[in-house]
Formats: sequence, C-alpha cells, structure tokens
Amino acid sequence: MKIMNKKKVTMCDPPSGWKYGFPKPQPSDILGREEFHNWLVSEGYPRKMIDDFGDHFYCRYWEVESDEMSERGEK
Repeated sequence: MKIMNKKKVTMCDPPSGWKYGFPKPQPSDILGREEFHNWLVSEGYPRKMIDDFGDHFYCRYWEVESDEMSERGEK
C-alpha cells in the first residue's frame, strides 16, 4: 500500500539565485556556514558571489510541504 506523507522542506534562495537554478531545497544535515557555502557551490552557485558579499552574504528561506511516497506492506 502506498501512503502519502507530508514533509517540511526548507527552500534556499541566494542573491541572483534564479540564474543558477535556485531556489532549491536545502539539505537538513548542513551544520555550519562553510559547509553551507560549499553546498551552494556544489549546486552551481558561484563562489565569487559568496566571497564578494563577505560577512554580509544572505539567503532567503521558507518552508514548503513536500509529498513523500512510502510503500508499506500489509499483513
């Protein structure tokens, strides 16, 4: 049997992110600033944009509900 579960996902949108395929769901296991910046770069966001903003780099965040299908066997 397939069951629909609702899961909250945090969306991330850096400055001019639309040019690089953002907004995108941010992984929940990212802990620190440098790890977050590395994730942005791995997703196609330019490191130069992050560096140019320096300590003033920011992103917009919001939560959305995502449908998640799971299969469970019935007995």
